[in-house]
Amino acid sequence: MLWHSSPRWTVIGTILMVLEIGFGLALLFWLKRLVDVMTGTLAGDAGLVGEGGMLGYVALTGGCALAFMVCRGMAGLAREAQGLQLADHLDSEIHDRAVKADLAFYESPRYADTLQRAREAGNQRPVQVISNILLLAKNGLMLAAVAGLIMTIDWRLLPLMLCVILPALWVRLRYTRRLYDWQVRRTQMERRAGYLDWLMTSEYHAKELRLNQLGAHLRKQYAELRGRIRRERFAITQRRTWIELAVGGAATLAFFGALTLLVWQAVEGHSSVGDLVLFLLIFQRTQSMGQELVQQISRLYEDHLYMGQLLAFLDIRPALADPEQPLPVPVPPVRGIRFENVTFRYPDSEREALQAIDLTIRPGEVVALVGANGSGKTTLIKLLCRLYDPSAGRITLDGVDIRDYGIVAYRRLFSVVFQDYAHYATTARENIRFGDIDQPPDTPSVQSAAELAGAASFIDELAHGYETRLTRMFDDGMELSIGQWQKIALARAFMRQSQFIVLDEPTSALDPGAEFALFENFRERVDHRGALIISHRLSSVRMADCIHVLDQGRILESGSHDELMERKGAYFELFRRQAYHYREGNSEESAERRSMYDDGTTADLRACEPFNEP
Repeated sequence: MLWHSSPRWTVIGTILMVLEIGFGLALLFWLKRLVDVMTGTLAGDAGLVGEGGMLGYVALTGGCALAFMVCRGMAGLAREAQGLQLADHLDSEIHDRAVKADLAFYESPRYADTLQRAREAGNQRPVQVISNILLLAKNGLMLAAVAGLIMTIDWRLLPLMLCVILPALWVRLRYTRRLYDWQVRRTQMERRAGYLDWLMTSEYHAKELRLNQLGAHLRKQYAELRGRIRRERFAITQRRTWIELAVGGAATLAFFGALTLLVWQAVEGHSSVGDLVLFLLIFQRTQSMGQELVQQISRLYEDHLYMGQLLAFLDIRPALADPEQPLPVPVPPVRGIRFENVTFRYPDSEREALQAIDLTIRPGEVVALVGANGSGKTTLIKLLCRLYDPSAGRITLDGVDIRDYGIVAYRRLFSVVFQDYAHYATTARENIRFGDIDQPPDTPSVQSAAELAGAASFIDELAHGYETRLTRMFDDGMELSIGQWQKIALARAFMRQSQFIVLDEPTSALDPGAEFALFENFRERVDHRGALIISHRLSSVRMADCIHVLDQGRILESGSHDELMERKGAYFELFRRQAYHYREGNSEESAERRSMYDDGTTADLRACEPFNEP
């Protein structure tokens, strides 16, 4: 990932790191030489250099110090640039996987946990990985060189250096793993806390939260969750701190023991003052580098654990894949789409959402699905658009299994308004153009789609017309009513010149006049394309060529409105119940008209309208 994101900064950063290490070691070496020369000269050793030579040592030492400082600063700059490049690269990779992932990814709590952990790894985690790897390499090489310098003083000092580093490293790694395991376990708690925070701070629930006085209750739940998370984390950190203090105290005692030995050796003449100064400098540097090394290995271990979650997310591949040699999608279709004995069960579910479904949607034909909530209507749309594949049976387009076509090409056959349609916080024009993003920004198709959906009238009245930003999430935005948003969603569906249009409860938020206008000339409005409509308002589906009644994932009965009314089955009962309050509310309605309705012979759209004769 590092190389793919920025090969130039990778090379520059590596060169600067090597130079930083080289000048750092040279600084220590020339500093030791300077101290030895100075102490020898002060002792009257005539074999040492004169004043000019000593100034040369000072110049070399100062030059190495300056070069070390410059290389360290430039290496830090290179690491920052490298990290930012990699962060953007990784963001792109995450977004690529997210938009290509199957719909099942977003409809499972297990997958939501994976995404949450990938976000915790975050785009800043790679920046830390780069920094820690480079600093770890630098400090590792520096410590190896320092060990060589210590050998020139006294080899017995090497175990001291190990005593400073290894116990602290063991403590860090042990508690890093404990903290990571705890953080994996508390993912669900973090997501619940995040959800509560969203409830209290977003606009979507602001009205009910205030009317029902939910604020204090939600704040209490959030505080309890955050308090539990805080206490558990602090307990782990507290135990680690006490052990690190004990290890650090032991290392300090060892240092002063070694310092006492060196002072005694210097007094006895077994070592030079330069050796003593070098040891003090080395130990200070060793202690500093050792602590950094421990922290970097610990962070790298932590990064390894979290990057494992991130890479697990990046390894996700969609189960729905194109065939090796996809067939060309027939445009326009000739025979249409057919469900052949289709059964479907959601992943990790024991209940079949659809069972043995057989139905056909022919070009130019209007098909309707009706039934109670949870009967499988929206699931059928997901299969139709190939957001899922059937568990059994198959779906065909012109007699060919849809799995033999390319996914993108096949999905372009459909314009869909889902029941939970999207509200995009962008302009009205963009909200509609998202129905066919391949169209140019200034395409007149946006206005045409808005006219078909009945949205043009209120868009023209907005402050900036089609350039008005919708929702108040950003500056200069306008909030729409639910019914207006539904018209925007309808316009988005009309935007694409697809072969089939799919409407899932398309008028649930529309007023009766708007609903009547939509379905009055529906076939002309959709340009005689094939259509699939889901609606609980049976007056909206009366004009369909074929109506399928679903119940618990099965088709109970199928036929036209008149055919189903004559059978007096499930559809007849649903229709009678919807019409009841319109008809029974009028005490003047004749018994003859009532009996005619009860036997189904006069059951038409007027039966669902108020009957207000005096």
